[in-house]
Amino acid sequence: MTGVVPPTIETPKTVIGVGTRELVILGIAVLIAIGVLLAPIPLVFRVGLAALILGSGSLLALGRAPTTGKTFEEYLMDRWRFFKRDRFLQRGAGYEEPTPSIETLEPAPEFSQADIDRIFKRQKARGVVQMNPLPLSWGGFFSVLSIVFLLMLIVWIWTGGLEEFLLRFGIVF
Repeated sequence: MTGVVPPTIETPKTVIGVGTRELVILGIAVLIAIGVLLAPIPLVFRVGLAALILGSGSLLALGRAPTTGKTFEEYLMDRWRFFKRDRFLQRGAGYEEPTPSIETLEPAPEFSQADIDRIFKRQKARGVVQMNPLPLSWGGFFSVLSIVFLLMLIVWIWTGGLEEFLLRFGIVF
């Protein structure tokens, strides 16, 4: 079998452009974040941990693999099946090049990011609000981490951490 497997495209199923799966994941993330905010730990860490949980939950719920459009579960199952399958050493197995036929001379279809974006735009839901998928990659995860760091820094400054830090070095403003 030659060629590239086409990406998985799913259409959202609700009015706001997300399905039941996304709403369940986001709801669980919100409940866990509320539990973290009520925990007896310092405020900076509560806000940071809650933001990390909400960001990770939204990335898992709304994120799609950039090249295939698969959800996190589908991508993880593909990786699991790939690493679980049997492997055989093929060196010297006597493989011969097949003679080219009319079927093998046709170019294999390749899907680029522009094609995937075009397919997503064509199959948009008819909901009131349109949700674009988040990039389910290391870039998306580092974006969540940077937002968590900025929120923790803002809370630290707001609760007087910066003023205490500057007073320790004798800087008065």
